[in-house]
Amino acid sequence: MNTQTPLLHAWRSFWVLKKQRSEAAWARLLISTGIAIAMALILLSLAGLFTGNLTKLSWWSHGLPSCLFISLCISYTIHGLYRGIEMALPVAVIYRISAWRDWRASIFFGMVGILGSLLGGGIALSLLSLLFNVDVVGVVTPHFIGNFLLITVAITVTNLLWWSLHARRQALKLQATESQLRLLQAQIEPHFLFNTLANVQSLMDHDTPRAKLMLEAFSEYLRTSLSQLRSADSTLGAELDMVKGYLLLLQIRMGERLQFVIDADVQARAAIVPPLLLQPLVENAIHHGLEPKVEGGQLHISASVNEGRLEICVNDDGLGLQAPLRAGRSGNGVALENIRARLKTRYADNASLSLHSLPVGTRVCLNIPYNAKP
Repeated sequence: MNTQTPLLHAWRSFWVLKKQRSEAAWARLLISTGIAIAMALILLSLAGLFTGNLTKLSWWSHGLPSCLFISLCISYTIHGLYRGIEMALPVAVIYRISAWRDWRASIFFGMVGILGSLLGGGIALSLLSLLFNVDVVGVVTPHFIGNFLLITVAITVTNLLWWSLHARRQALKLQATESQLRLLQAQIEPHFLFNTLANVQSLMDHDTPRAKLMLEAFSEYLRTSLSQLRSADSTLGAELDMVKGYLLLLQIRMGERLQFVIDADVQARAAIVPPLLLQPLVENAIHHGLEPKVEGGQLHISASVNEGRLEICVNDDGLGLQAPLRAGRSGNGVALENIRARLKTRYADNASLSLHSLPVGTRVCLNIPYNAKP
């Protein structure tokens, strides 16, 4: 549940490139207006301080309207340029730009600021001529040109410094949360390993041949996948292959009580995802939905790419969310909270995990930005 006010929500998302925006348009425009007013007051104050006119009311009444008008035009133009970039570029490209943490970010956002200042200044002069019948030629004095250049430079430098600071802060945040991600991942890995070994132990008591077969399959699975579990990044294809190996292991014990289908095209399988993002969802579906059901059931894993977003869904026709937890089977909430924490640290508010109750069974979906290796 989002408890932020519309204005606070818009402010926190204002400095991030996003294709789809959930914040109110009026709130974003209000922020642009506030930035323009602040910039006009600061620049006019500095000019008044240097010229000795800071305390003269006549100087403020003469200079403030035009300075404010130009600042508003420039601010709205820069705002429009960024929104146009968001609408025009594919989501994958926007995601890559947002991930820049080096000189590319400084150049890109600096150029947008310069272009917006020039266009906004031109728009301001045109509007002064059309709406207020102002002689633009007479207005464009050396003093006016100096003020305009000062506004352009100030807005451009402010824009450039802000984005550079934002990129640096994001890079430091990612470094700081790397250890947290490792700890969260370390909590998830034993969850998988201990559950699998518990399955082997249960088979040892009544079906030794199948337990041996499961141990052999488990050893092969670990040999091919353990290095993948320790990677900082994975692909959905690799994660699906790991999940398939895990489900094949469970099929040795559950037999026909477990059926599964994996549906993902080449584009979806190429997506870059955090490692061990999918498997805990599959484990929950098995241990809380299908395994306690006498006749078992089917697991359907699907992945698709739509408008630059990757959606991964795990459907089961098990007991569902309303079924009481069995003794010794509590703890599925820990895995879900770990996944939400990993999504938060990696994607901020640009990813989600949703849980839905189906007429028969449960549906869990992950929605994250689509990004594939070039």
